Amino acid sequence: MFLAQRMNTIIKLVRTYRVTTGFADRLRLAEDIFRLIEPDLRFFIFGSVSPQAADDVLQETLKAVATGMGKFAGGTAKEFWGWCYQIARNIVGKHFREESRGRIISLDPEEIARLLDASASDEPYAADEEQDLKEALGLLKKSDPDCFELLWSFFILGFNYKKIATQSGLDYDNVRIKIRRCVDYTQTLLD
Repeated sequence: MFLAQRMNTIIKLVRTYRVTTGFADRLRLAEDIFRLIEPDLRFFIFGSVSPQAADDVLQETLKAVATGMGKFAGGTAKEFWGWCYQIARNIVGKHFREESRGRIISLDPEEIARLLDASASDEPYAADEEQDLKEALGLLKKSDPDCFELLWSFFILGFNYKKIATQSGLDYDNVRIKIRRCVDYTQTLLD
């Protein structure tokens, strides 16, 4: 019940924001909207990027939502949340692209081990599988940062070919082929 009320409140505030012209009123409405959406976006972002970068990525996301809110054309809370999460995914993807340009190895082995532990399911990897995965990630990052970024975006962040193509400036088929080649290349690293 609380979730439904919260969703209704958010879309009412967004609709009111779109038709309000006074700066002070728009600012107050934006603050109310941010107070409702910030915890969920924080949870998503802090689960996607390193703790050192999470606050900056969250700030960029909220800034992008604020600047684009007047252009949001949806009519339901579900559409608004989808729009907010799409912005967050874009900012996270941008962060990883910028990070990969700045340095070859973006995650240290301890961070990879932490991510592996955090993603463990009820049936953990066998010791040799886990070691192979750690080794593959390390080798891939050192030998081909572009492949690492593509595979990270596709398998870890869950971006589809179209989304990766849009973010990287490549066409759909080129991304699909590159990801396939990166998967094949990663398999050869372990052989």
